Amino acid sequence: MKLGAFLRWELVRWLFVGLSGIPGGLGIGIRYLILRWFIGESHGPFRILERVTIEYPKGLNIGRGSGLNYGTWVNARGGVTIGDNVIIGPYCLIHSANHQMDNLKVPIQQQGFEEKEVLIGNNVWLGARVTVLPGVTIGDNAVIGAGAVVTKDIPPDAIAVGNPANVQRLRSDA
Repeated sequence: MKLGAFLRWELVRWLFVGLSGIPGGLGIGIRYLILRWFIGESHGPFRILERVTIEYPKGLNIGRGSGLNYGTWVNARGGVTIGDNVIIGPYCLIHSANHQMDNLKVPIQQQGFEEKEVLIGNNVWLGARVTVLPGVTIGDNAVIGAGAVVTKDIPPDAIAVGNPANVQRLRSDA
């Protein structure tokens, strides 16, 4: 990594860390006003609560009325798109990149990354501590139960739970 790119990355990380601890509505407002300039796109007001970490913020697109709850961690290296009115519970993990590991002669940390975009539709609810892995699409109106690990696509209107997350039923079936 070149020195200029490294210094920009460091400054953005320090800014995010500094802003992440400001509590309450004031903190949400300050984070919105400042962080909207660093993320990829936003389509209106969004909420980022305390202690949220966003790696590679330029890869994050977040919709109107969506929110990242306390302690959530987003790696947007491969691209993360969050639709409108999405609720992301506390301590969720959203990954859009994974270490490559196929070459046994090269240490894993030197093999680079495999990047796959994560797409989260509109009006989705991720419960607390949900993990979303690279390449996953979660359809509109889906609900993912607390603690689920989403390893494959979830269709629209689905309720999915477990590790790995499995669809239990469609919301429209209620």
